[in-house]
Amino acid sequence: MNMLNNKGFTLLEVLVAIVIVSIGLLAVAGMQTTAISANASAKDATIAIQMAEEMVDRIRVNAGDTPEIYNNIDTNNNCAGLTDPALGDCTQWRARLIDGSLGLSGARGTITVTDDSPISKAATITVTITWGSISTRSITFRTIMETWLT
Repeated sequence: MNMLNNKGFTLLEVLVAIVIVSIGLLAVAGMQTTAISANASAKDATIAIQMAEEMVDRIRVNAGDTPEIYNNIDTNNNCAGLTDPALGDCTQWRARLIDGSLGLSGARGTITVTDDSPISKAATITVTITWGSISTRSITFRTIMETWLT
């Protein structure tokens, strides 16, 4: 038998090639799973940020020179103890936070308003949204608002 005329691959070479390709495909599948999970997490964070910005915009438009009426809002308390316009804004915001179509499971919103911070006639508004049933995540959005009418 002439060894120079042998053509093709041996069974062992083919098996080694299959193992190498299989490891590569498993790595790609693992990266895909991680990418999908990270994408869903980023989507939830984006929605939470938009919801926090929405509430800050409501405070800017409706509070006038009295943003302190929005202090200590907690959507888990069903917006209890609030007066208009804070009551209406909180009720609508709460409904949007618990809306299942947004994907923020177990969402809760809180607002803290600190008067005369960082300077007089200004208020620091802190909006925090917490969500998640398995692992809890949260975002905090802070802004400074003038408290006098111009």
